[in-house]
Amino acid sequence: MFGFGLTISALMLYYITSWRTVFTILAILLVICTLVVGKFLPESPFFFAGKGEMTLALESLKKISDINRVKLPSGLVIANNTPTPTAEKMESISEILYVSFKTKMSVLGLFEVFFTNTLLLYCLSYHVSAVPGDVFVNSAMMGISSLPAYYWLYRSGDKYGRRKCLISFYCLTITCLFVAWCDTQGTPLIGPITVQLVCFVTARSCMLAVSSLMYLYTSEVFPSSARSGLVGISSMIARGGGILSSYVLILDSHNPSLVYLICIVSGSIALSLLTLLPDTTGRKLPETFAECDELLSGRATVVTRKI
Repeated sequence: MFGFGLTISALMLYYITSWRTVFTILAILLVICTLVVGKFLPESPFFFAGKGEMTLALESLKKISDINRVKLPSGLVIANNTPTPTAEKMESISEILYVSFKTKMSVLGLFEVFFTNTLLLYCLSYHVSAVPGDVFVNSAMMGISSLPAYYWLYRSGDKYGRRKCLISFYCLTITCLFVAWCDTQGTPLIGPITVQLVCFVTARSCMLAVSSLMYLYTSEVFPSSARSGLVGISSMIARGGGILSSYVLILDSHNPSLVYLICIVSGSIALSLLTLLPDTTGRKLPETFAECDELLSGRATVVTRKI
């Protein structure tokens, strides 16, 4: 859907010159989205369970199962007196300070991959104006090209594993950036489409797919007891890459090829770190920091599960 949105927004800005009209259309779409989400999107069962409202949690769980067209397992009973997670069972995010050194380095590496992904994604998004061709047409091509990347992600994420998919996307991104860096003159392919443009939109689409997959991969690495907090920290660190990208693009006025070089180097560092991280496909999701330590240290037992 992100690809569709990018394509439609680029074409809309190409044909509609009045910014007031554009803002009016966007405001109407936001109101529609708000009404749809409020009406049809159920609240999280975990949220209700954490507040002790087990009846509402079960109702929300049934709504989710109906949306996904699956049947809840028989014998599933949630009573009002069901005990909620206690302080003894719940772990603080600070518990990560007591895991092994290798696990700490793996977590820092995961944060760096998140940071680099956002840096590359925003650098390539902002750099579209420096690529030969019309900026609106190029933006529309970026949106269209992201659809095959999402399809490949959907088809291969479970089959080949999250980490392998991330590595393949980063390898393709680095290769495309290197070719675009070498093709500074913009060798024409078909009409206004150049080699540099094709490599550019391919690399950007790969980073967009990585951005989606990183949230799934990170949530499978961190333990259930502190998953939401640590994923939030990862997202916060990723915003730093977005902030830095605006300063990297200052180089466009001096030497545009330096942007490609910075992206290649940072992407290569993230790729090397990904090779050291474990794959989560087919493994039991960690519930505690001890189990997370086993997973990141490579000691976790493989458990075949339906995915």
